Amino acid sequence: MVAIVGGDGPMVLSRRLVRARDTELVVADGDYLVREGDAGTDMFIIESGAVEISKHIAGRQMVLGVLKRGDFFGEMSLLESLPREADARAVGETRLVVLSQGGLLLRLRRDPTFCLEMLHRLSGRLRDYNTRLGTSGWSMPADAGPGRAETLP
Repeated sequence: MVAIVGGDGPMVLSRRLVRARDTELVVADGDYLVREGDAGTDMFIIESGAVEISKHIAGRQMVLGVLKRGDFFGEMSLLESLPREADARAVGETRLVVLSQGGLLLRLRRDPTFCLEMLHRLSGRLRDYNTRLGTSGWSMPADAGPGRAETLP
């Protein structure tokens, strides 16, 4: 999604996490790392390969994006203790660092730079989604209620 700009580019976050890693995982093309609705106990940082993020929207599987080296995912469920919001599937052989909730919280507490890098990335994702929403021509229908989803282009 949105990479950290300047310096070491998108690998700044990944290198910091590799030093703090709990586990390294290698998955084959097409393997699912997480499924929408599953309990989330880990977050993932991509060391090599790619991961497609998709979600069930209005009865269809919609691809939200493809993450690459240096990107991370799974943090939402980990931080909020809520079920996974989307599916994550490996595109090609993919190597990841798996960070548990305890490992992540320890790094956030001990390393303000790490925390700022993560916030920078999350802010960039939100800005990207807001831009996409603003340029999509999409508007909420008057009769929209809970449980109704609209698809963004």
